[in-house]
Order: sequence, then C-alpha cells, then structure tokens
Amino acid sequence: MKSIFTFILLLVMTSSTFAQIKSLDRYLMSTAKLELRTGPGANFDIIGEIPQGTQVYVISSGYGDWSTVQYKNGNGFVLTKLLAEDSSIAEAERAAKAAEARRNAARLAAEEAIRKAEQAKIAAAEAARKAIAEAERLTRQAEADAAAAEAAAAAAKQNQTAAERRRLAELAETQKAVEAANRRTLGSTETAYTPIESKTASGGSNAGTRTAAAPTKVTRENKYSSWEKKTYKSGATPKSFNFKGKFEYKLDNYLKVEVGQNTEVVVKLVKMGKTAKDDETIRIVYINSNQTQFIRNIPEGEYYCVIAYGKEWKESPSKNGKKQGTFTKNALYEKGQDILDFNTIKTDEGINVPSYSLSLDLQANGTLYNDVEDQDNIDAGSFNSF
Repeated sequence: MKSIFTFILLLVMTSSTFAQIKSLDRYLMSTAKLELRTGPGANFDIIGEIPQGTQVYVISSGYGDWSTVQYKNGNGFVLTKLLAEDSSIAEAERAAKAAEARRNAARLAAEEAIRKAEQAKIAAAEAARKAIAEAERLTRQAEADAAAAEAAAAAAKQNQTAAERRRLAELAETQKAVEAANRRTLGSTETAYTPIESKTASGGSNAGTRTAAAPTKVTRENKYSSWEKKTYKSGATPKSFNFKGKFEYKLDNYLKVEVGQNTEVVVKLVKMGKTAKDDETIRIVYINSNQTQFIRNIPEGEYYCVIAYGKEWKESPSKNGKKQGTFTKNALYEKGQDILDFNTIKTDEGINVPSYSLSLDLQANGTLYNDVEDQDNIDAGSFNSF
C-alpha cells in the first residue's frame, strides 16, 4: 500500500515540475553511483541506479539534502551532495548565450544601418530634386531675363531711331522757315538783305505776322473714374478674376498670411510645373489690412506667391463678360522668391504635413520692407498673367 502511495506521489511531483524543465538551466554530473528513489529520503523505494559520471538534469533542489532529477525517461530523487557541475556543458551553454547575444546585437546594428542608409538615400534624393528644380528655375529665369534685355535693347534702338527722325524733321522745318524768311526779306525794297541762319525750330519766324493762339485748358484724366470700387472680406476671391480655386481636403496644411496696417493684398498661390509655362495658380485670396488669413487644404507640390499690394480695389466695367481689377492707390506688385514645399514627408513617427507663414506690409512711403537685390517687382500686367 505504501509503495502505491509513493508511486502516486512521484507522479504528481513529476507532472508539477516537468513544466519547469524548459525554464531551468542546470545540468549536473554524478560523482558516484546514485540511487534514484521515489522520494526525498533513504526510506523511499529505489527505482533505478545512475552510474558515476552520468549527466542528469536537476529539476529542483528544494528538498533539503535531496534533489529531483530527470534521468532518461523518468524522474526521481538523489542526494544533492553527490552531484557536481558539468563544466563542459555549462561552458558550451555560456558560449551559446554569448553567441546569441552577439547575433542579436549584429542584427540590431544592421537594421539601424539600413534605416540610416534609407534616410540618407531619401535626403539625398530630395536634395538632388530640389537642386534640379532650382537649376531649371534659374535657367528659365535667365532665358526670360535675356529675352527681356533683348526686347529692351530693341525698344531703345527703336526709340533712338524715332528721335533721330524727329530731329531731322525739325531741322527740315527750321530750314524751310529760314528760306521763307529770306524770301520775304528779298521781296522788300526798304530793308537791306541780311540772310538769316538758325539751327533751332523757332529760328527765322516773323513775330509780326504770327496769329495768337486761342487759350487752352489742360485737365488730368483719371482712368479709373468709371471703375467700380469693391470691398471684399479677407479670404474672398475678387470676382474680376473669374477664378475657382483647387483644394485637397485630406491635407490639413496651411499658408498663414499676416498683413500689416499700411496695405491690403491679393495673394496668388502658384504651383510650380516642370517649366514656367506649366505653372498653375490654385488659389487667389484678398486680405484686408491688419488681418491674418489661413489658406488651407493646399494640394501637394512646390509653390511660390505673386502678391499685389495697395489700397482701394476697383474693377472695370464688364467687356465681353470679362472684368479687370486693381489697386488704385499705392499699387505695387511682387513675385516672391521663396519656394514653399507642401509635399508630405513620411517619417518613422508618421506623415509630416508642412505649413508656412508669411508677413506682408508696405512702409509708410509705399515701398517694400525687403529691399534686396534679388527682389522681383513686376507690373500689373505681369501680376494678372499668373
């Protein structure tokens, strides 16, 4: 009866400790022949013998002088003092753990190197793209400047030719006046003949025979007198542009525009294309003085601003269904040089959605604050062409 009870107790202990085998790390070796018993004591039955020098796996040493071990396909109790550490296995396990740690460290280092290389690749590609875009922009600008210079030279030459024609015509008229005066002098018997020579347009005229001109009145005409003054709220698009903006409502981005006290503005947000001909205006916004306006939901791309400054916005009468609009006081127009990159950027923390701010105002004398060499001032026609 006692043997049956001991066997059942061993089964219970075996089932409760077997799950710990994977979590323990204790391989020992018998220093003498071991008697494998059913319980922690010499009074328990012997269920096997373990030869000296045999490797066993220690399940637990919490039974006083006794330990439970796994040997072959069974478990039992042996005297703990007859067990010694198997140095070869322990050293192998330590080496395996060290190798695993080095492997994990190498894997992490490789992943970090790949991540940094990918970031560097993205940054290099972005820098190259911006450099190419800027080079193309500078090329287009240089071509435009060259064309403008050529047109200015042609206009100057044309003006010079016209001035020369006027000078020759005036000289011919002067010569005719001199000849006529000489003929009148030769026709008089009471006056000695004295030839008249003059190089001016008025030389040789006979003041005694000139008819007095009727008095004239000169008035200055206001070309905007027939235009209608318009008032818009900040954020509105003037009707004269007949324009509908483009929006990307999935993007929560914005261009914040702060306007000072000396001006009102109309801002055109222009999306850059592959060439200047491909540039596209996607938003036109009127902003009053001393106000801040957010231009939101801007489609991805690179942009620049074209700005009209001034006071008293007026619009022309409709012609063929079209109107013109302009500031009639202190009007000034500018094409901004800054490129606003509204392209989203993927990062490890998510998606970066860029936004920008812009401060606009005129000085009290009606000029721009940013009086720098690369500033592009344009005329009303150029502003309206965007």
